[in-house]
Amino acid sequence: MTKLSTWSAPTTERDARIELAAAYRMVHDLGWTDLGATHLSAAVPGEDAYLMLRSGLMFHEVTASNLVKIGDDGEIRDSGSGAADDPEVEVNPAGVTIHTALHAARPDIGSVMHTHTVAGMAVSAHPDGVLPLTQHSLRFWGCHGTHDYEGIALDDSEGPRLAADLGDGELLLLRNHGLLTVGPDVPSALSALYYAEISCQAQVAALSMTAAPVLPSADACETAAAQYRASLGYMYRDWMALLRTVEARHANFAN
Repeated sequence: MTKLSTWSAPTTERDARIELAAAYRMVHDLGWTDLGATHLSAAVPGEDAYLMLRSGLMFHEVTASNLVKIGDDGEIRDSGSGAADDPEVEVNPAGVTIHTALHAARPDIGSVMHTHTVAGMAVSAHPDGVLPLTQHSLRFWGCHGTHDYEGIALDDSEGPRLAADLGDGELLLLRNHGLLTVGPDVPSALSALYYAEISCQAQVAALSMTAAPVLPSADACETAAAQYRASLGYMYRDWMALLRTVEARHANFAN
């Protein structure tokens, strides 16, 4: 593959497939997988559809060509084998509920990412959610939502409630479940997931200490949050560095 130094948004389905497959490999390398239980998605340019992995694949097995295309109505349009009705291909039904609802509710969303990491699940159960304990966590100061646990997301009626609880933010804590991030594109959703995960790991560590943690002032929190909002370019620089790593480690992800 050509190693680019700057990021540009995908303009074709093929471009979107390659980018999402790379994201799956990144999440694998970062150790944020839960067998095949979690899922990432990316919108297909110019279509009311998104891409997601098929059931039974581990993240390190995802390639551009084996991603499944799902319409915003939740129906499979392309199973990754070139057909919409391949009986050998299944997708995670809870994933379809979650991703379909969010892509349909927020046209600005280009990618949705959901994980079940230990730290993410732990913080999702904390009554105050992500605390302003670290600089990383201040990216989400005053702007992350929570969604109460309703069981495994197999009921389509839960979708609108997920979307309402997310609001216009980029991080949703799924209570007793895990983390969910969104962004206008794959790099920004992955960046939000990274910052959320590191924030959760730090929070679990800080709250395990015997002394109460020191919290920054509200003014400092607001300043840091504004600084994050004003410097979005870091997301894309980080993405390009991660992409170079994926290209070096995973030769087949773009297949």
